[in-house]
Amino acid sequence: MTTFNAFRVHTIDGKPVCRIERLSLDDLDPGDVTIKVAYSTVNYKDAMAGRGIGKNVRTDRPCVTGIDLSGTVVSSKDKRFKEGDGVLVTNYKLGTYQDGGYAEYARVPADWIVPLPKGLNLREAMELGTSGLTAGLALDRLEKAGLKPEDGPVAVTGASGGVGSLAVDIFSSRGFSVTAISGKAEQVGFLKQIGASSVMPRQELTAGKEVLGPMTFAAALDNVGGPILDRLLARTMEFGRVAVCGMAVGFELQTTVLPFVLRSVDVLGVNVSRTLKMAERVRLWQRLGSDLKPRHLDAITRMVKLEEIDATFDKFIDGSTVGHYVVEISPA
Repeated sequence: MTTFNAFRVHTIDGKPVCRIERLSLDDLDPGDVTIKVAYSTVNYKDAMAGRGIGKNVRTDRPCVTGIDLSGTVVSSKDKRFKEGDGVLVTNYKLGTYQDGGYAEYARVPADWIVPLPKGLNLREAMELGTSGLTAGLALDRLEKAGLKPEDGPVAVTGASGGVGSLAVDIFSSRGFSVTAISGKAEQVGFLKQIGASSVMPRQELTAGKEVLGPMTFAAALDNVGGPILDRLLARTMEFGRVAVCGMAVGFELQTTVLPFVLRSVDVLGVNVSRTLKMAERVRLWQRLGSDLKPRHLDAITRMVKLEEIDATFDKFIDGSTVGHYVVEISPA
C-alpha cells in the first residue's frame, strides 16, 4: 500500500471545502489500530461538518469525515484486536476531531472499537451505524422502563429518516404497533413496507393545540424535538414513555408539566455518543445482530460511493433524504 482515496474537509478562508484526495497512512491521525475500511455512513452530523454548520469538525487542519465505519483490522498495537478481525466504530470523535470513515484506511484508538457482533456482516453493521444504534438504544430503554407491545401504539417521528426508518423496522419487528409520523406524504408506502401499522401526517399531529390531547400513544420515539415533542407528550397515554434522541427542529423544550404531573409520562434521553459506555455499546450491538436486527435493511438502505458524498450532504441539509445512507468504501 502506498496511497489510497479519502474524502476530506478543508477549511479555507473560514469556509469548508470538500474533496477526494490521495493520502498515505502517515497523513492520518495516529491510532492504536489500523483498519481497512469497508463501509461508512452519511448522517446529518456528517453533512453539518461538510457544510460548516456548528462545531462539528476541526478547522485547524484537513479532516477525513465520516462518523461511522466498519472494516477489517490490518495491524494493532492493542492485544484486544488482531489482524483480520472484523470491527466497527461509531461516533466518539471519529470524523470530527479524528480522521474518520471516508477513507480506505483509518487509524483509531482501540477503546473506540466494537468487535463485529455475531449476526452482522460488515455491510449490515453500517446499514445500522449510529442511526441503528440510536434506535436500538431507544427501544432498549423503553423496554427496561416496562413497555410491552400490548400497552398500545408507539409513535416514531421523523419516520422516513435514518433513525426513524430503522426504528419503525426494529419496533415493529419486536411486535409493537408503530405509528409512523412524517411530513413526507409520498413516503406512506415506504413506511408501511418497513413495518408501520399506520402513518400520521406531521400536520395532523401539530394541528392540535390542547394542553392535553387525546391519549393516543403508549410510547414514542422523537427524532425532531421542538413543538413536535410537545404534541407527542400531549397525546401520550397515562404512564406512557417518550424516548428523545433528536433536535432537528431545535433544542428548546416547548411544553407544559401537565403530561408529567397529570398523566405520569416519563421522558427517556437517548445518547449514543462518547458517553455511552463500551460495555453497553457492545451489548446493544449484540442485540442489533440478534433480536433487534431489522427485517427490511435492503429497503431502508441507500448506497452511495465516495464521490457521491458531497452531493448527499446537500440532501441532508435540504431535508430530502429518505432511509439510511451507506457509503461503499472498499468492500471485500
